[in-house]
Amino acid sequence: MDPAVRAVLGVCMRWIHIASVVTLIGGFIYARFVLAPALASLPPSERELAGGVAVTSFRPLMFFVLIAAIGSGMYNYSNKASFPPGYQMWFGIKMLLVLHIAASAILYSVRASSQAKRNRTALSIAISGLAVVAISAYLRYLSLR
Repeated sequence: MDPAVRAVLGVCMRWIHIASVVTLIGGFIYARFVLAPALASLPPSERELAGGVAVTSFRPLMFFVLIAAIGSGMYNYSNKASFPPGYQMWFGIKMLLVLHIAASAILYSVRASSQAKRNRTALSIAISGLAVVAISAYLRYLSLR
């Protein structure tokens, strides 16, 4: 492959990866810390209905960015030239957290749950997502040393 094309593709895939992760994790942070308190002010019957509509509306975007993040992440990993000492261990921990995020996000969007359960799930996804971002920053630091 032409080096210029490889460079452009690499930058595009990195941007897709970062944008999709930001969208996914940001959506769950919004759901837990903005939407949940707003829904709490509604009567219980309206709260469950509005929460269900919000989840249904978020579902297509969530699946799209989840697939984009996983696909671009696999591309980025497969095109990495070398792995410094300690990289594989932290990458494995990151992947376990990513599996938790993916499974929880899918269950969040397809399973009928109470608003309280959705709040707990959104919080766990947000915490795991922020941990993944921190580990990713550390892995980037390891790669640049």
